[in-house]
Amino acid sequence: MTRKALGKLLVMLFVLLVIAVGCSSDDTGSNTESDNGVNDGAESGTLPEMTDDEITLTYASWKNHELNEFLADKFMEKYPNITVEVVPLDTEGWNDNLTNLASTGELPDVFWYNGNVDIAIRNGWLGDFTEYFEADPETEDLLDTMVDPGYFDGERKMAAATDYFPYAVFLDENLFERMNVDMPSPDWTYNEMIDLIQEMTVPEQGIFGYNTGGKLLTIAPIVNQDAVGEFGWDGEKYDLTTDWAEAANLRAEFIRSGVHAPLFDTDEAEAAFGDREIWPASTGKVAIQIDAWWTVGAFSEPEFTDKGMKWVPYVVPKGDNAETENKPAYIDFGTISPATEHPREAYELMKFFGWSKDGWEAKLEAFKTMEDGNGNLVFKHPDGLPLIKDQEIWDELRTLLPDSHYHDDFLERAKNPVSLGGRALPGFETFLGEVYFGGEYGDVETAITNGEVNAHDIAPDLTEKANEYYEAALEELNY
Repeated sequence: MTRKALGKLLVMLFVLLVIAVGCSSDDTGSNTESDNGVNDGAESGTLPEMTDDEITLTYASWKNHELNEFLADKFMEKYPNITVEVVPLDTEGWNDNLTNLASTGELPDVFWYNGNVDIAIRNGWLGDFTEYFEADPETEDLLDTMVDPGYFDGERKMAAATDYFPYAVFLDENLFERMNVDMPSPDWTYNEMIDLIQEMTVPEQGIFGYNTGGKLLTIAPIVNQDAVGEFGWDGEKYDLTTDWAEAANLRAEFIRSGVHAPLFDTDEAEAAFGDREIWPASTGKVAIQIDAWWTVGAFSEPEFTDKGMKWVPYVVPKGDNAETENKPAYIDFGTISPATEHPREAYELMKFFGWSKDGWEAKLEAFKTMEDGNGNLVFKHPDGLPLIKDQEIWDELRTLLPDSHYHDDFLERAKNPVSLGGRALPGFETFLGEVYFGGEYGDVETAITNGEVNAHDIAPDLTEKANEYYEAALEELNY
């Protein structure tokens, strides 16, 4: 039984005990009020009421500014006594900008931190909203894999998922047809993808099996080990000795042998495409592009369609022996300031901009109606996927995507996202900087590709260090 499931069971048993005691007691008021006479809803399993006072909340994220303003207006319609001020920050140097605000006591009531949660931990930016999150009925509607991230110390909920873009694997359907290769099942497996990558590599025709934004060494441990984080993270520790090591070596082999498209700004790219800086996915010479969901919009542009390409989305394949549908995803996280004077209301604002149903209803309205100065829609497709299970929201979002079974298949299988490490796992980003990309092996991935090291040989050392960095980061989470 998981920690969260155990917690819910204990709450249910407690409620039954309270009911039993209450029914046998003459003191009818003792179960509804705290010692100071205030009904603390969070402690009794229900959210406290929102304030009726006139208050102001500040909010900062790097989403489209007009969308943020649109959502702020919708929130203020729902809560007329609350004024929401969107703080415009330069997206470049985001965390530095937050540091500057914090130094003057102006850290927004609600904000997103960018990439590296270690920075937020070291600076004491993370507010504790456990009591609200665990008393909130809407928490039950979160995608299952999005409930636990943010419990960095295992006890306190200090960050929550606010935006979701899955990894996606795009296949050029027209190229598959020309090469007389069947498109795979939407329920394909990891090894089927590997086999297909190799089958679609045709050197004599200048066709490359795949190109990457996302990497095999990121995908393999998550889908094959049913992991809940990068590098085989199982909720307690990392393990790079199996799937990470195998995928790292395979990736290196694919790059060296020409299965992977030539890397950016290399002589090989110049020879293959006549342009060393061109994106291989735009050449018509790549069968599979591993990337992010936001690329779905780019692939519908004339740059691709006019060249005869038809990129269609597949979810990252399932591990051949996996028990889950866990798949890597770009997840952004938000939190409330520990200094906010209105934590209950700040929590509700964070949820509205992130995962709540009413917030997503407002987002869908924005996707359909927001126009730029020329009268064109700002959003040609939905900006991200819902973080909740609510089928009405998913069905409405589906109407904003192309009418193809590929998109149906994708959305049906994209509900078990696993966040990349730096945003959700303390110590991970610091480990990357000091060990993985800047330690004794130099850039680990480059060293493996160049044949300087074998991934299996260094994986035990990397595993030990990754776990040490995690433990060290937890020690800093002491506020």
